[in-house]
Amino acid sequence: MVLDIVGGRVFGQSLREIGYAGRVVALANVALESSAIDTRDFYPKNASIHGFQLTNLQEHGYDPREDLREIADRVAAGTYHVPVEAAFPLERASEAHERLQQRSTRGKIVLTVS
Repeated sequence: MVLDIVGGRVFGQSLREIGYAGRVVALANVALESSAIDTRDFYPKNASIHGFQLTNLQEHGYDPREDLREIADRVAAGTYHVPVEAAFPLERASEAHERLQQRSTRGKIVLTVS
């Protein structure tokens, strides 16, 4: 599964990267560009494409509070692990941003406040 929050050209790349019976979930388009895709990148894999937008669900009656409460409880219980590659003090935010721009990180970059 690929959670695509970038959109644009990356969406097409997401389709190429999924495996057999995989799925791509498009959550946003921060690239602010159109996505051109080749259907041959996903249909031979029996893959699927899904769109998800929380705001739209809320406008159609979904109340996320119960689900968010469950997620918060699981986070508090340590169920989820977020890989952190590096932590920078807030004063070094520009250095952290440069690291992100290199596009080679394998975990989250965290800013800390002392």
